[in-house]
Amino acid sequence: MSSFDERDRATVLEDLASPDEEVRRLAVERIEVLGRDEVLPRLVERLGDSDWRVRKAAVRRMAACREPDLAARLLVDALADGENPGRRNAAVEALVELGEKAVDALVASCRDADADVRKFVVDALAGIGSESALAALLERLGDGDPNVRAAAADALGAIGGGDARRALREKATCIDEDPLVRFSALHALDTLEEPLRADELAAVLDDPMLGPAGLGLLGRCDDDPGALEALVKGLVSGVRAARESAMRAVLRLVEHLDGAAAASLRERLASLAGAEPEVTRAAIERLEDCDLGTQMALVQFLGLIRSPDAVIPVLQLGRDEALAPVTLGALEQIGAAAVEQIDAAWGELDVGCRGAACAVLGRIADARSRERLLGALDDADPSLRAAAARALASVGAEAALAPLVRRLQLMATDETLEGDDELRALTDAIVELAGPDAEEARSREAVALLASGLADADDASRLRGARVLGAIARDGDADLVTRLLKDPSPEVRRAAVDAIARLASDRTPEPLHLAIADEAPSVRIAAAQALGASPSPKVFEDLRRLADDEDARVRAVAVKAIGLRFGADPDPERRARALAELNRACDDEAPVALAVAEAVLEIGGDASAYTTQLLARPEPEVVLAAARCVGSHVADSDLEVLLPLVSHADWSVRAEVVEILGERRYRRAVPTILRRLETEQDDFVRSVTLNALESLEG
Repeated sequence: MSSFDERDRATVLEDLASPDEEVRRLAVERIEVLGRDEVLPRLVERLGDSDWRVRKAAVRRMAACREPDLAARLLVDALADGENPGRRNAAVEALVELGEKAVDALVASCRDADADVRKFVVDALAGIGSESALAALLERLGDGDPNVRAAAADALGAIGGGDARRALREKATCIDEDPLVRFSALHALDTLEEPLRADELAAVLDDPMLGPAGLGLLGRCDDDPGALEALVKGLVSGVRAARESAMRAVLRLVEHLDGAAAASLRERLASLAGAEPEVTRAAIERLEDCDLGTQMALVQFLGLIRSPDAVIPVLQLGRDEALAPVTLGALEQIGAAAVEQIDAAWGELDVGCRGAACAVLGRIADARSRERLLGALDDADPSLRAAAARALASVGAEAALAPLVRRLQLMATDETLEGDDELRALTDAIVELAGPDAEEARSREAVALLASGLADADDASRLRGARVLGAIARDGDADLVTRLLKDPSPEVRRAAVDAIARLASDRTPEPLHLAIADEAPSVRIAAAQALGASPSPKVFEDLRRLADDEDARVRAVAVKAIGLRFGADPDPERRARALAELNRACDDEAPVALAVAEAVLEIGGDASAYTTQLLARPEPEVVLAAARCVGSHVADSDLEVLLPLVSHADWSVRAEVVEILGERRYRRAVPTILRRLETEQDDFVRSVTLNALESLEG
């Protein structure tokens, strides 16, 4: 062992015992420097560390070790540590990470004398989910300890199979079995989507503890009349858990039924809700104080029975992004009654509810909803105006086009998030109603409305109009868009360039030549981007002119466009000229040199040779991009050019290069990397280096 290895080993051992949890975690990451016989025992020790991050690191190392059989045996032994629950739980996690490689050791321990060990073994097998453990788990279903039997039932639910299903059905319906085991068996059957008929579950449904779980299984029996009767009874139960389980089961039944049968079930449930108002009232009252999953089920059920009383409470829940899609679907099911309730309560709703209501009104397209949405376009709150615009677009209301354009033109300059959202919503709505897929007459109307507002508008208004025009204009509108290239605002001229490129995507439009000579760099940048997207080979000369622009940002966009468009051109002459431009740009300012690397990273081929000269640039970001090009495209024999960068002054370059060498398995880099490791001070780079060495030496 070299003196370096001995020093590193001593350092790791010292750090493993450090009072600082971060030092211990990093020591676990470097633990491979210890002797082979030391690594796994030390990792098992750290599984019981007081800090969860250290335990996590130890779990990862155990799962990735080169001796999985030994690791599995040591981990199973750790399950017997009753004094340290953290070690036990971490050992289970590591065994699950080991997967199939741990199954034999776990199966061998299924009959351990310690019931706690047997339960943890079963839990680990459940996490792995291997069919090869099926026989052992079926045996544990008859274990003398009910906790082990319950864990075995859960595990069988994760594995499945005919034998597992039969055994679970037997346990679930056995009245002499422990209730905990029966409950786990019912839950496992639900996980396996195993249908049980009402007559099979008769003893279960009458049990206060097991009844809700049994009702859940009935939702899979769409051909059992007794199941529906039991569920209807469950819906009016005085036990809340039974009611909610029945609701979930009913929702599942509706999903499985065809159109006529589903409609018939909905009508029966609506009649039940009318005859038993307590069903609806209890569900509405429960909405505010239950977990997310239950809220979703309750909302869907209230939509299923089309309860008008639920409209406003459900709407209020829709302010939560996680619930918004479910509430929207439920209110859409309620239909016209939902519109009526929302319209009547509009003045009492806060802004958040009104925004959610707009989405509902957009789904239920009737005269009342359109009228309410058009009125909301003039609300004082920009977020509500945005919601109304989006809803009108989804309705496809032709009558909304003029109000939307008017609202866009009336917008004051607003740089807040709400202002940005409203602008996007108005723009998207107009494009949706009058864009390329819309009827030509509607598009013409929108173009005329927008054009009429350009003449006397301020810069911000003209820019908004120009951007929308660019998205909806058609070939016949090219003259109007071209006139915008002479607008006094550079932002408007840039929007015009984007529009021209879209209108003439199959050729190089003549108006772009005006943009190439524009006084504003932003317009010239847009021109370079448009030229780069053109399929015409004639754009090369225009791009080359822009590659000589006085502004480095323009040159960078042009150079990248040349590389991407012509760097792999099948025409040898054009390809050679493009590569010559890339070579020349390597000596330019950093943004331009970076553009060379970005282009070469995508095209590879002959261009890869030009990035090696970028490795000597002083800018770390350029060196990083060049190193990625080399790592992605050059042959193994040429990777040697990266070795000096292992000691680069910038930590990000060192980390990236070492990672590249590790991924490419360039073993000639090992001595260089080891020498650097002796002096490396950055913890992140050390971690990356150790991982790379593990890959290189593996």
